[in-house]
Formats: sequence, C-alpha cells, structure tokens
Amino acid sequence: MKNLRRLEIIAPIIFAFVFLCTFIFSYFEPHVEDVTSEYIKANAGRPGYVLVDVRPERIYEGESPRAGIPGGHIPGAVSFPIKDLQTAAASAALAKAGIVKMNTVILYCNTGADSGRFADALIRGFRFSPARIKNYRGGIMDWIKDPKNKLLPEDHEDIRYGSINGK
Repeated sequence: MKNLRRLEIIAPIIFAFVFLCTFIFSYFEPHVEDVTSEYIKANAGRPGYVLVDVRPERIYEGESPRAGIPGGHIPGAVSFPIKDLQTAAASAALAKAGIVKMNTVILYCNTGADSGRFADALIRGFRFSPARIKNYRGGIMDWIKDPKNKLLPEDHEDIRYGSINGK
C-alpha cells in the first residue's frame, strides 16, 4: 500500500518533468517560418531571395502530378527536387541554383509537406540558418486559389479550368 501511495505522488511529478523538458527542447529547436502567397509576391525575384520548387522536374515543367493539382511553377522559382538533396553533388548543385546560406530561401511544393522536409534537410544536413529558410505552407494548392496568380510555363496542365492553361 505504501508503494502505491508513493507512486500516486511521484507519477504526476515525473509526468510534469517530462512535459516541461519536451516543451523546453521544442522551444529551442530550430523553427522555420511559414509564409503566405503575399510574402512570395513581395520577395520572389528580389536580390537575396530564392524561390525553390522542391517537386520533381517534370511537374515544375508543367505536368500535373495527379488530378486536382496543376503542373507548372510559380514565376521566378528555380527547380531543385527534394530527391536531389541525397546525391553526392548536392552542395554544389544547391550553390549553382542560388540556394546558398546568405540568401533567404523560400520553399514550396504542392501543400507544404515536402518543402518542410527540404527545410529540415537544409538546416540539419547543410547547416543553413533556420532564420534564412521560409516554407510556403499550402504551396501550389494555396497559390491557385487566387485566379490572378500565374503558373509557368504557359502551356502547363491547369486543373483549375479543366484544360491546359484555361484554353
């Protein structure tokens, strides 16, 4: 009975300690800022900023990945598929694409999940500062909500209108 009573007292203390430690460690974990389409419109193409489409090259070039998602890319974006981070020449390829530590890197994909993984890889594997990495959470699916937002190339597969680029 004494052991059970002692456990009733100690268990909440241990739980609170673990919760507090988790909170503290997550607070100091590097965080990447999520940005909106307005942020992209204001910064894409500006010196010191690079907008990166992390989806496969064929999608960047205009092929729809699946029903409901258009092919093509946001104007001003460079293509750097997430799978290319796993190659031996990834560091050189990143630099060639302008994805360097001194630039602010804005990442996007279809919804923000792969771009989030890309951000994590830049921070952990390539030692980029989390303050220099931005994630467009919502990605292409958010971008196409505004009919004024363009996608390139002009002949991309555009599901918004059920045809190629609305034609």
